[in-house]
Amino acid sequence: MPPIAAIAPAPEAPPADSLGPKQSRDHDGVPRRDREEACRHNWRELAADALSPNWIVRWAFWLSIFAVPFMRVYLPGTGDRVGVERLVQLLIFCAMVCQPRVCLRFIPTALFWFLIYCAMQIVSGLWLTPELRNVWFPRTLHWLQFSLPWVWVLFNVLNFPGMGRSGLWALAWGCSLCALLHIAGIGVVEITNGIDGRSSVFGENANIVGATYAIAGIAIIALGMFRDLKVSRRLLLLPLIALVAIGLAKTGSRGAVLILIMGILILSFQGRSFGSTPKRIGILLLISALLAAIVWQIPTVTKRFEELEGSNLDQKEGRVRMVPVLREIFFRNPIYGSGPAGYEFELTRRAMPHLIKDQRTTNAHNLTLKLLVENGIIGFLLFAAGVKPALVGAWKARLNSPLPLALIVSQVIVAFAVMDPSYHLVFWFAIAYGLSGGKTC
Repeated sequence: MPPIAAIAPAPEAPPADSLGPKQSRDHDGVPRRDREEACRHNWRELAADALSPNWIVRWAFWLSIFAVPFMRVYLPGTGDRVGVERLVQLLIFCAMVCQPRVCLRFIPTALFWFLIYCAMQIVSGLWLTPELRNVWFPRTLHWLQFSLPWVWVLFNVLNFPGMGRSGLWALAWGCSLCALLHIAGIGVVEITNGIDGRSSVFGENANIVGATYAIAGIAIIALGMFRDLKVSRRLLLLPLIALVAIGLAKTGSRGAVLILIMGILILSFQGRSFGSTPKRIGILLLISALLAAIVWQIPTVTKRFEELEGSNLDQKEGRVRMVPVLREIFFRNPIYGSGPAGYEFELTRRAMPHLIKDQRTTNAHNLTLKLLVENGIIGFLLFAAGVKPALVGAWKARLNSPLPLALIVSQVIVAFAVMDPSYHLVFWFAIAYGLSGGKTC
């Protein structure tokens, strides 16, 4: 279903009969038909200029993407109320007010499905799990206040020439700077769950930080494969990918590693627009070898694999028990679910009881199971209906640019296994690129 026009369309060229009676030539000797054609051409240029993003919209677009890894940075003394996220919200609001016909012109149909899902989440939570309102309501509110409006603006701005690739550069620079600070130990938070050396940055969840680095790595690799990119910029991308890879390794996130691997594979087999198959595969093999060498040198990754092989038996056995427990909870209420966050305590008690002693709970670590358990088949279908247009748009654009497909499919596949990316901003970033179809990549 095509996007719905939210703002009036651009002015069309005036009809020919509005230019006066037709004459063969004007008094200055210029043919009347040529003058009419020039007039219509100038009118189209004025209309295009009126709809092109101005500097406020452009900078709001770039800075909102650049700031993705810094959303948990707050001003000291504000109690986590004033920070980067509020600043980005203000920039997006200014862009909407400044040029609504650029930022809000079309509403992608995916937003309607996500809004319906949010409404169901609120109704289900107030009905089934009102005592957990402080857990599930802030997540849903964040979607309504930030994620969905951001996707709306990104989708519209991405339809203008050059904005798609500049957005990738903004993400690459933002994540590279965050990784540099991560490596330097600025804002680093150590993760104490039995894996020495695993860390996050700026208080964000380590898996979210790792997924952000992984999506940035895919974007950097894709930028380096564009045919028209200058050699100097290709060389500039090498230190950026190295920084992102080291930062990813420090998070110790296996889901992030899977996202990066899946993205590289999709770029390998679907990236015909990047050049011939041997050349494309050769470049990707070289990049993959570089990434593997960098990542494997970080102690976090080795220790993470040791932990997965059985050094932490409680956690490993608990993850094995999670799927049967979630399946049982789902079949109790398969239509509308057990309510948002209502399953977490039971899952923790039955699958990972050792966390109860620390007064902690665990979640599904699987978007599909979480949707089915919390909101049943209805909620799963609503969310899937929102993701479908982005997947279809990315698939149709794969011959022109496989990047949107790599961004979104890698996260969707991981969502079926080890991660819930729905609360990651890079997930919504990928949704916006998928909905735009990679027109400007």
